[in-house]
Amino acid sequence: MSSVSVILPTYNEAENLPELVERLDKALGGGYEVVVVDDNSPDGTAEVARRLAERFPVRVVVREGRRGLSSAVVEGARAASGEVVVVMDADLQHPPELVPRLVEAARRGCLAVASRYVQGGRVAGWPLARRVTSRGAVLLARLLLREARGVKDPVSGFFAYRRDCVAGVKPTGLYKILLDVLVQCKPVCVEEIPFVFGQRTRGRSKLGRRHIVDFVRQVLVLSRWRPLKFAAVGATGVGVAWAVLYLLGWLPTVFSTAAAIEVSLTTNYLLNRMWTFADRGTPLLGGWIRYHAATAVGNLTNYLVTNVLSLLGVLVYAAYLAGVVSGYVANYIFSELEVFK
Repeated sequence: MSSVSVILPTYNEAENLPELVERLDKALGGGYEVVVVDDNSPDGTAEVARRLAERFPVRVVVREGRRGLSSAVVEGARAASGEVVVVMDADLQHPPELVPRLVEAARRGCLAVASRYVQGGRVAGWPLARRVTSRGAVLLARLLLREARGVKDPVSGFFAYRRDCVAGVKPTGLYKILLDVLVQCKPVCVEEIPFVFGQRTRGRSKLGRRHIVDFVRQVLVLSRWRPLKFAAVGATGVGVAWAVLYLLGWLPTVFSTAAAIEVSLTTNYLLNRMWTFADRGTPLLGGWIRYHAATAVGNLTNYLVTNVLSLLGVLVYAAYLAGVVSGYVANYIFSELEVFK
């Protein structure tokens, strides 16, 4: 039985696999196995892996009719024999020489993450658009998922952890398995080890629009759809505010708008406490006070936009709706980080 299992999800990596396995063998020396989980690659990746198995401790799992890195990792972990599993790409952008350090941290009980965004880590040769996309993904994950907030690179595809945990994960997305590990396994400690994310020298990158859409959906699922629930609650708040504006139509707009914001703010808080953030156990009165403070920027934006548009001749109900939309993002961020924490 091997003490370490390196899981390589593959699709069309026949060119890269021989070099990767040879470098892993040099880095680890012994007491390891490589589990290649191939999604029936048309370039013969599985056959290359079987030939490598004649010289190295390589096992091959071929999947037909299934796709996605995350599910491949889980299947690989279930087929593995090591107590520690290392998850990495097979395209040589993850340096195999870093694997021993990841394994050492995992053996201490930590989730070991190879990180591009801690001191000493970086990406090489990425265009600006991809850098912005990656940073945006990190920001979104850390904003919406509490378990990701202490991790600089929660979307890394290169990490090591206990096999039993990874094997028990239920993937919520196709590609970012580390998010599932963070949320579902709740590791007691996370150790990030810097590395340089290299450029591909062979084959084609598989990053595309599908990956981005799947990532956003996965983060929403793991967050229990909180941003959408928050928006739905906000929509009810608009109805409440419109009712107040109607009932107080005899008052000047500056006064009726303030009353509408206050009443809708309170109903929004109660609904968010009971539904959107029901798992947080927020104190009723203390949370209500924090909610006022945390949403002050968004509510001030709402107030100013509503009154300015109203002065410009826009119907007060439409003006209020424009104000709500402008303040939504600020309100959600402060609510997530400060009110229902």
